[in-house]
Amino acid sequence: MKRALALLTLLAGLVLAERPLAVATIPPYAALARAVLGDGWQVESLVPPGANPHVFSPTPADVKKVARARLVILNGLHLDEWIVDKLIRPNNLEARVFRAEDSTGPLVRPLPSGAPDPHVWTDPIAMTFVVQDLARVAGELDPANAAAYQERARAYELALTELDRSIRARLATAPTNRFVAFKNPFTYLVARYGLERVFLITPNPAAQPSPRELAEAAKVLARSGLDYLVAPLQLEGEAERVARTLGVKPALLDLLGQRGDDYLAVWEANGRILARALGAEE
Repeated sequence: MKRALALLTLLAGLVLAERPLAVATIPPYAALARAVLGDGWQVESLVPPGANPHVFSPTPADVKKVARARLVILNGLHLDEWIVDKLIRPNNLEARVFRAEDSTGPLVRPLPSGAPDPHVWTDPIAMTFVVQDLARVAGELDPANAAAYQERARAYELALTELDRSIRARLATAPTNRFVAFKNPFTYLVARYGLERVFLITPNPAAQPSPRELAEAAKVLARSGLDYLVAPLQLEGEAERVARTLGVKPALLDLLGQRGDDYLAVWEANGRILARALGAEE
């Protein structure tokens, strides 16, 4: 019996080892890839949930992952291009590189500075175009299963569309569409759901808010009757301190899958948090 169990374990390990590997730079794209590629692929992300992809330094283990990847998925828009120069070109020129920016180009919106906002994955509808193209690329790499990739992509598109409807319905119950943001302009949420960002504290995420900026933010919050500061969960400590200073509560949106690796569940929760910040009842 023990020998049979050991053999089964070995065979299972061999099957897993034979699966092609897809590597995504950040967890949201790993979640989308798992939904489209299915169990026939091994899917991993490089940047841990909550880490800053702008300044991420790959480890030797990350180098090994990319070196054996058949598909590499990145956001683009100057967020994670480091993977091309640091990992793909030196280690795996045969890997297929998928850039989400190629799928979402018409939907890319500018930051207050005028530069493209890279956080395009925060728009569920934009991600429907990503899963469509991801299924097409997977089918080119694995023609025998192309129909299955397309079928999973269509199912996930419907799920993303339903997610968008759910978020929209929650926000429609809120008495206001106005909010004050901290360090992230939430460009895509503003555009997709008709919100109004009335003040952005510290547009430069590497800077600290000045006393003058905090004073102005306090005036805007009081004038608008707002009780929450909307901020990325990844800046939880900073956001909580600033919110206390301003006498409001933080509404922390999980932009990078820190609360879980299911894109749909993460953004369903984000929709609830944002609706509450806008005054909607639970």
